[in-house]
Amino acid sequence: MRENRSMTESEKKLLGVLCKYPGISVKELLNYTEYKWMSTVTRKLEQLKERRILFGPYYFINLGKLCRNLLHRPVCTLELNKSYDTVISYLKLVESLIWVFPVLSSHKRLLNASFYSSDDTKTRNLLQLLKENDIISDYIIRVRSHRNLLEYPNFFGDPNPPLNGLLNPCKCVDLTPAHYDTEWNECDMSVLPYFQRGQKLIDILRAERKLNRDWTYKQIRYSREKMVYSGLIGKHYIIPPFPPNQCVDFQLFLKPYDITLTQRILQNFGKCARLYKECTICEDGGIIFCKSHPLFLRDLMYKLDQIDQIEEKEFYHLRSASDGNNFNQPAELKYFDFETQTLEYPYEVFEEKIREKLENELDEQNIQKGVINKIN
Repeated sequence: MRENRSMTESEKKLLGVLCKYPGISVKELLNYTEYKWMSTVTRKLEQLKERRILFGPYYFINLGKLCRNLLHRPVCTLELNKSYDTVISYLKLVESLIWVFPVLSSHKRLLNASFYSSDDTKTRNLLQLLKENDIISDYIIRVRSHRNLLEYPNFFGDPNPPLNGLLNPCKCVDLTPAHYDTEWNECDMSVLPYFQRGQKLIDILRAERKLNRDWTYKQIRYSREKMVYSGLIGKHYIIPPFPPNQCVDFQLFLKPYDITLTQRILQNFGKCARLYKECTICEDGGIIFCKSHPLFLRDLMYKLDQIDQIEEKEFYHLRSASDGNNFNQPAELKYFDFETQTLEYPYEVFEEKIREKLENELDEQNIQKGVINKIN
């Protein structure tokens, strides 16, 4: 019940500082707040996490810095023929899978998923294989190669901001992909997924020793410093604008006339408002992931319909994290080639696993039919 109560003014200010300075220490955080003791700040942060208002800190990956070959992150919308559990079980056979979120829909079963991709054509072929075998009925792929723009909530901003300024000229953040410029070793790639999960150095050390890897604490700390300095990783939090019972998650795809308008819309959408926004450019438009108050959704599409320069738009209301079908995992890096400093996923292996699962399920169905026929 505690997680559903409203935020106090002090909590809003505390979260506002974290939004502005995600890398800040607890000691530094004390100087920006009304609290007098570090222990009070630490306790308050833990309470916010318990109430599911604060998640992290985590480290995001700047994919352009990871390897010599540029990885993409296609976002896929899948229309399902089978249950969520069945489809997700097939998607998990593709080890480059990042996340899965079911979509709220009254007339279709939809699922949004994203992968790391070293070959977009082969990624598409895997989805086509699922379609041909009646696991999914259709799919849309939108390839992302640019960096993400992350904007935290302004807790004193408008929870239902107007959208009439989306096309206004503005200073746009450079979202072009970064370039590889640092050589990574085995320790770096072994510990990177732990940083994505937000794990502490000592916990990483213990987990790696269970895997018979003998990195020292100093080595792991150096790997983190090296990654931060090079720009491969950066610290961030997930901070919803409202408590869970007052918050919705959605994904929005927009296709304006040209890339300049796309950049403006991504930058201006919900700017300085009370919402959490992650967005980026995809091959033919922009994608926005957002957490907001439900009131913002009431006439969102109507407002967007008034903007003639937006040629296409698609809205997906995502199911809550408590749904049970959500899935999120760090990058799978075991295929990283240290000699060439490239990451190529073995799509033939993924395809073989999918075909094997399809055959096994067909055999099980035939066995069940045989049993039923004998009974009859």
